[in-house]
Amino acid sequence: MTVKTDALSTTYSYEAYPLGTRYVERADEVVAAVHSDGTSLALQGDRTWLFVRASVALGAYECANQNDVTGSNSRYNVKPTVSDDDASMRVIGVAQTAIAITYYGWIVVEGQAVVKASSITGGEFVVTKGTTAAGNVDNGTTAGTLIGIALTTTNSPLTGYCAMDVSIR
Repeated sequence: MTVKTDALSTTYSYEAYPLGTRYVERADEVVAAVHSDGTSLALQGDRTWLFVRASVALGAYECANQNDVTGSNSRYNVKPTVSDDDASMRVIGVAQTAIAITYYGWIVVEGQAVVKASSITGGEFVVTKGTTAAGNVDNGTTAGTLIGIALTTTNSPLTGYCAMDVSIR
């Protein structure tokens, strides 16, 4: 189990934890999650986070893909999704804070999170929709591309975003 003393929103210019390290955030911490403006995100349950390196800058609440599928440890070098219906095996997680290019940080791989969304209704399955905007998701039903289920409709809890239950790994 990873011992952390700093916030999961902390980003690093160096590899503070080994790439691929997982951390479980307990439900009592998740329920207290707020946006930078203080808006409650109304999330529940435990969340699993993964330590990654941003090969391309990630914005807050963007869905992240594996950047290069050929290199060693490439699974943990990520970029915002830029395609529609990416194979779920290439989708790595959802950033909850911005991570600058070549910086390191934590992304959610399992549990509730907020994500940039097109036009989703709560209860719909979620897939990548990167052609609309980098890191974006939308509703879909194609097997092999599903990355979770929407908990809220787009624009809740924040304008342009929805809450989802991430189920990537």
